[in-house]
Amino acid sequence: MLQRELGGNYYSDPDVPPRAHPADVLPQEMDKLREMMLELINQPEHFKQWFGEFISQSRHELDIAPPEPPYQPDEIYDALKQGEVLVRLGGLRVLRIGDDVYANGEKIDSPHRPALDALASNIALTAENFGDALEDPSFLAMLAALVNSGYWFFEG
Repeated sequence: MLQRELGGNYYSDPDVPPRAHPADVLPQEMDKLREMMLELINQPEHFKQWFGEFISQSRHELDIAPPEPPYQPDEIYDALKQGEVLVRLGGLRVLRIGDDVYANGEKIDSPHRPALDALASNIALTAENFGDALEDPSFLAMLAALVNSGYWFFEG
């Protein structure tokens, strides 16, 4: 949470004296950091964002193989319209938290709720899963970015 600069506060304490071992963390430092984290956790939107990013991160290395060359949005459109199946990478965590969808620590933004639900709920996807969202250039650009990241790939 603090890594994303939520709340805009950094821990620092100019009154802490130098210590014998530079790796030591003093109890009062832990208390102050805990207070900062609790303050952020008590802000529902910040906690929701942190939780979605944290819990959707894979706990092991994914076998990511970005396509070469990268797909263009119109190529994604054509492939899906021609009946190709888009498959989620094994081990990729995709979660829906309220209206937000997260994949591998990243929030996926789109106004196309049913299409996002399809991404979160299905391992294999066809043009039917995306519906009218495929006609939106911004959705296709987002989908191309996910495919080019190696998170989804075309079967076969």
